[in-house]
Amino acid sequence: MARIGIKQLAEQLNVDVSTVSRALRDDPRVKPETKALVRDLANKLEYRPNAAARALKGGRTGRVAVLLSPPQQRFASPVFLELLSTLDAYLRPQKMSLAVFAAHDWDEEIDIVRSVVDDHLADGIILGRTRQDDKRIRFLLDRDFPFVSFGQTLWPNEHSWVEIDYAEAGRIAISALASHKPDSLSVITASEGLRFADNFVKGALEEAERSGLNDVHIRREEMSEDQGEIVAKEELERDGRLAFACIQDSLAFGFFRGAAQQGRQVGSDIALFGGQNFPGSEHTAPPLSTFSTQDQKVADLLSNVMLKRLNSDGKFVPEHHTIAPIPMLRASHLLD
Repeated sequence: MARIGIKQLAEQLNVDVSTVSRALRDDPRVKPETKALVRDLANKLEYRPNAAARALKGGRTGRVAVLLSPPQQRFASPVFLELLSTLDAYLRPQKMSLAVFAAHDWDEEIDIVRSVVDDHLADGIILGRTRQDDKRIRFLLDRDFPFVSFGQTLWPNEHSWVEIDYAEAGRIAISALASHKPDSLSVITASEGLRFADNFVKGALEEAERSGLNDVHIRREEMSEDQGEIVAKEELERDGRLAFACIQDSLAFGFFRGAAQQGRQVGSDIALFGGQNFPGSEHTAPPLSTFSTQDQKVADLLSNVMLKRLNSDGKFVPEHHTIAPIPMLRASHLLD
């Protein structure tokens, strides 16, 4: 016989999964008569909690999970490496540990989140690269599972989040590029639907309009050096004084290679602006103009909010933090 889970109990009782979970934990927020119904059905169907959860006192694992979204090429952003290091430093004094999960494609992410919750692999989870209608977060809210997201969603007041103001980042990049009066501007960003990428485009277009730039192109690309090189080869077939705003330095690094292969000079007849201030961005030739996302501050906030959520005893008030990007103006955004 297939193992009966909380979801099946909830379906038969026509209640939320979170209600069943709370009833089985004897949560005081659940009415006594509802608890009795849940327990009676659980006994009748021979429901048994996950073995890992049953073996732990109070059902706690002592672990916090971090879900890394694809693509995982040399870590898509240094902020995630900073987060892992910082979170581990916060957890160890509390005798807790870190569990890292990496999704290979977008569809795998929700399966990983379900597994963390249903198989009780961690007590809470941190996840990033949010979408507006994010099925991972909807699932976690339905299950009343502790989490904090790196980015907002359609339900900003229902959960804790930390977010970088990518609309401001877009404005920073375009303001710097527009000051040298390019003939054409291209905004190179991540997939449509990702909140940070959509916000970057929004801010960039606002600033382009304010600056009087009319020839503006938007490209949605994978954030990698290889893709940046491909973009450069395609875009630099056009003549004129061209400007490019990349949402991430990885794209800009590849763009440098592609420009060199085309015999074009960044910081002279091409203006280039990166994003997130990757290590090594100051050592390109010319040094890459970019913006800092204050990775240590982001990592500290995500770690602190997660631990407060785990220690809240049901009295947690969602926290919201927006981090302002900092311009790092060097030389690559200049035009002769």
